[in-house]
Amino acid sequence: MADSQWNLWADENVVYRKFPEGMPAEESEFIRINERFEELAEKERVDAHVSIIQMEKSLPKEVVEKAAEAAKAGKPHGITKWALVSNGIKGMAFASSVKQIDGVDAKSFKDVEEAEEWATN
Repeated sequence: MADSQWNLWADENVVYRKFPEGMPAEESEFIRINERFEELAEKERVDAHVSIIQMEKSLPKEVVEKAAEAAKAGKPHGITKWALVSNGIKGMAFASSVKQIDGVDAKSFKDVEEAEEWATN
């Protein structure tokens, strides 16, 4: 899974993406992440996404822009709700980037359970 230890999985109607410390910044790694995301997005009943960002460092601008690209890629698969879980401003920055995609609703949370509740309702 590459050095950043990212993880993607689906449960019920939600695709989850978890990034611990060491969020990827290499284009080749984003390509692998997006390929896996596309596989999961094609599953039936998937209409929401939860990103869990577990890192203390600030994020490069390019990484935040990748969130909008992912939301754009998920929309044709019916993924129109994006919950972003993170401490501090990171989640808000990601949510702001995703909200720029027409027809996609995004919200930041500090707690995974709250994000899951919002995403599944």
